[in-house]
Amino acid sequence: MTITDGAFRRQAAKLTAILLILVVYGFARRPEASESELAKLAEGFRFSAAPLPTLSGETPRTIRDVNPSLRRIAGWISSVGAAVALNDLDGDGLPNDVCYVDTRIDKVIVTPVPGTPARYQPFSLDPITLPYDPTTMAPMGCLPGDFNEDGLEDVLVYYWGRTPIAFIKRDRYLTER
Repeated sequence: MTITDGAFRRQAAKLTAILLILVVYGFARRPEASESELAKLAEGFRFSAAPLPTLSGETPRTIRDVNPSLRRIAGWISSVGAAVALNDLDGDGLPNDVCYVDTRIDKVIVTPVPGTPARYQPFSLDPITLPYDPTTMAPMGCLPGDFNEDGLEDVLVYYWGRTPIAFIKRDRYLTER
């Protein structure tokens, strides 16, 4: 037995393991769809842009008022918090209601999805009786969910500068009866 035969035998297990790993990696890669397959999947979908309803009487702005030390990033700060959540907030069994943060007016708005029947007027979720300073706090997003487990969809709004607020739905319907 030569020196190279002995070295090869000592390393054979390592080489076999490396070869086995390479073979298994070839089978374990994620499959990728071709352009034609992706086009065929997308055929069944049609998307169009529609503006979300806004509240009347509000004056929109494009840049939020920020601390003077943050003026150089005021554009970025003004865009943070733009959020949308779809859900069934009116109890009709369809996810045709939208809760969104309008950063132009720093309000959380609940409204029917554009293109669906106007079942109720858009309204805002305002922390009327809770501590809220609009100069240092701003809504960042809304999360629909049944937070008190009564079967009705509530909305949790989280803010920049304060703890989240759970807006608990008390009536099954959003429409006036």
